[in-house]
Amino acid sequence: MASGLTLRLPQFPQSSVHIGLYTSVTNASIIRRELLSGNTRYSYAFVDPRSVFSLAHVLAAVYRALTDMEAGGMRTRTLSSEIVFAFGGTMNIAETLRRFGINDDSDSLLVVKVDTDQVDRSNSVWDELGEIVQGTSIPVTDENIAPLTDVETVKKNYKIQQGISLADRSEATKVVAGAIALRGYL
Repeated sequence: MASGLTLRLPQFPQSSVHIGLYTSVTNASIIRRELLSGNTRYSYAFVDPRSVFSLAHVLAAVYRALTDMEAGGMRTRTLSSEIVFAFGGTMNIAETLRRFGINDDSDSLLVVKVDTDQVDRSNSVWDELGEIVQGTSIPVTDENIAPLTDVETVKKNYKIQQGISLADRSEATKVVAGAIALRGYL
């Protein structure tokens, strides 16, 4: 059974947000291939955790995607791809999905699924992810996300300029959450 986290955002009480974290993933190329083929069983946001600083960072992207969906402003076809797109700080969809999404050689994954109705599907989500992801499920905590983060990848993906320190994870989360929130407005 997966060690995932299920929660509801106060602004979207009808939606359940399921977040899983996996290490030692051995089938990333298969998952990516199934995603690209449009297999609806894989309707999850598969995120490369090298660009993730914290659970708050993940929730900022989920919140942005849900807000864009509610406003009718989604730029991608599905909520799952919109969540991956929301991680980016630019309007370039293809580049953002490439930088923040699953790669053939991904050995760790952060997985997000949002159910937008009142039905609790937690058990079926975790069971299905247990079948889809061949890897080790670990609890979704800042302490478990931290060793998976690659600061240089974050700097590159968010185009963070010299002089901005990302050593303090709390401050770094604010920087990247700000980039998520302001995408398209600057």
